Amino acid sequence: MLGAALGIAVLSGLLVPSPAQATDGAASASVPPYRDLGGGSVRATIDFTSRTRVVVRNFTVRDICPGDNAPVSARFVWVHTDGTDGTSAWRSDTNGCGDHGTNFGNLTRTGRKPIRKVYLHVRAREGSFDFSADQYNQYN
Repeated sequence: MLGAALGIAVLSGLLVPSPAQATDGAASASVPPYRDLGGGSVRATIDFTSRTRVVVRNFTVRDICPGDNAPVSARFVWVHTDGTDGTSAWRSDTNGCGDHGTNFGNLTRTGRKPIRKVYLHVRAREGSFDFSADQYNQYN
């Protein structure tokens, strides 16, 4: 009897989303080095905590060298349910050609409009950029 009750409780938890299951997961984008020009990458974990709030965790920008003195920058982009969008400030790797890049910690976007999706945008040099896959807000 106890086993059946536990089984039902487990299944119920899987079928009904809760805030503890709100993390959308990892996202990344990268520009590979080309000839004597460096590349770069961005990675983070996207975590929607409500219809209007997203936390971009461990936002890390990395310069992939050959030491071309071209800065690598990244930002995150959010798109509201009405189609309007916004962006965070550009953040650049300050470690030069370090193996780990620069981790900017957790970045939060909170507003009045519901957020439909978020994606990452990296820019390694003029005309060289990439976007991560879209992460959709499960609260909408």
